[in-house]
Amino acid sequence: YSASPSLIAFESSPPLPSSSQSPSSSSSSSSQSLSQTNNKCILLGGLSDGPIPTPYTKLLETKCHTLGYSLVQPVLSSSYLGFGHGSLERDTEELVTLMDYLVCHHSAERFALVGHSTGCQNSIHFLKCGRRDVVDRMKVVALQAPVSDRESLTLSPGSNQSAEHLTHAKSLLSQNKGNEMMPRTAFWAPITASRYVSLFDIGGSDDYFSSDFTNDELAKRLGHVGDVGRRESSGLRLLAAFSKKDEYVPESVERDVLLERLVLAMNNGFDGGGGESTAVVVARGLMLENGNHNLSKGEGDKEEFVEAVGKLMELATTSDVQ
Repeated sequence: YSASPSLIAFESSPPLPSSSQSPSSSSSSSSQSLSQTNNKCILLGGLSDGPIPTPYTKLLETKCHTLGYSLVQPVLSSSYLGFGHGSLERDTEELVTLMDYLVCHHSAERFALVGHSTGCQNSIHFLKCGRRDVVDRMKVVALQAPVSDRESLTLSPGSNQSAEHLTHAKSLLSQNKGNEMMPRTAFWAPITASRYVSLFDIGGSDDYFSSDFTNDELAKRLGHVGDVGRRESSGLRLLAAFSKKDEYVPESVERDVLLERLVLAMNNGFDGGGGESTAVVVARGLMLENGNHNLSKGEGDKEEFVEAVGKLMELATTSDVQ
């Protein structure tokens, strides 16, 4: 979908109805199958992920096909270990390029976006910084494991050195050396000073979901979600799915409370309760009681999440969102 940089994506489309295929047309039908649906669901994984980033990928693909969506799995410059020299800005630019390509060449009209882990940051950043006409095509966003990289660092081996590493990274940034690599002891993968600060500094570019933010601070980072969803040209709906047993969330964090605060911030402080407010609830939360970070362990959690995503995708294709 991009020649420079060279980027690819894998699209899995719903199978063509058997009645529409014949032996004489089998060779052409396979090439046409990619353009049979106008609905595209993009799946973005987390740090070091590529295609098939989660155990529920196949379930999501099946749900997409049932609802008339294709599943698109891009390889971004930040995929695999590329995140270490990347940024959310670059990821958003490449996501826009992908969507433009799908609109121009694969008949795309509406999109859903499922982000896992750091893919959640990508999703939130895209809604704020993506080109408006492309953002308005995004009808559904699902965040699975929207957790804080900054807080998860405290659970990592060698975290007692993180303050020292952060000071070093900020020093490099102050010298306009943000692209310099951090010491091997700083992180488990090669990473630049700029990305280190983005992920692990308070208020860094990747710091959207930390539990120690005030409600006002969360609203400044997430409130644009509600603004996008209430635009007449958009109609976006968002699902935030948090795992009760996420191993990357410190035990001190009250997960139910954090999820409620994140959703409230995305809705600009509107919780959908009574009163005179006519504000639309754009974001809703889902707590997966037995889920771990990528939903590989809790029984039934993968299915519950995919089913909830499917309901939003079906709504986007079968009714006009008020």
